[in-house]
Amino acid sequence: MSRHAHIELPDGRQLDYEIRLSSKARSLRLKMTAREGLTVIAPKGLDERQVVELVSGKRDWIAAKLDQFEEVRHLLVEKMSARPEAFDLPALAESWRVEYRTTKGKTVGARTDQQGRIQVYGAVTDDERCKAALRRWLARHAKETLPPWLESLAVESGLRFSRVIIKNQRTRWGSCSADGVISLNAKLLFLPPKLVRYVLMHELCHTLERNHTSRFWTHLRQFEPQSDLLHGQMRDAWKQVPVWAHMVQAARESV
Repeated sequence: MSRHAHIELPDGRQLDYEIRLSSKARSLRLKMTAREGLTVIAPKGLDERQVVELVSGKRDWIAAKLDQFEEVRHLLVEKMSARPEAFDLPALAESWRVEYRTTKGKTVGARTDQQGRIQVYGAVTDDERCKAALRRWLARHAKETLPPWLESLAVESGLRFSRVIIKNQRTRWGSCSADGVISLNAKLLFLPPKLVRYVLMHELCHTLERNHTSRFWTHLRQFEPQSDLLHGQMRDAWKQVPVWAHMVQAARESV
């Protein structure tokens, strides 16, 4: 059984959503996908007015997820891109050419053949496996290049972190745990150096202040005077990541 409702977001956008009643649900859950939009799973017996009020309390989360999906909607409305023949990594001022070589075996791998050239080998007739191999190569390259950059900024600023982890995250450029572990997205390599530096300094400042309080932004502006401008530019940063480098999955939130 399902119903439909709508919500007005903080910026004035109107969003219709579906309410699905479930006997198995113990709490209200919000599910959002780029294809289906917002779906709310609610326990049976919960009054529709209560559901609408609870969903209204999540307006900021919904707006943020909607913005993220708008950035990558081309993944669904356009045909997935073919395997790349070349790509740039502006963060490192690098250009890479990709060559594909069929070898025995069903797996696909990618390695640096020589400076500026990546060789993808194996069952290269499978485009999806080729792109997955290139994403693994990207993660390895990020592990070689981003941690030294972060360490250099830490020395420059006098800030300390415990260790750094490189991931192929879907929606976050970086994060910092309570014990000073900084996680960075390998896709940062597709951004210009000034934006990468901003993200690294942003996470380093979280070692001083966990939340985005006024104190946090004061710290960040101290180390990056253009942080307000760069923060605004980060909203469009996902557009600089090529289609093959990332995947879209659903976002979920519980109430």
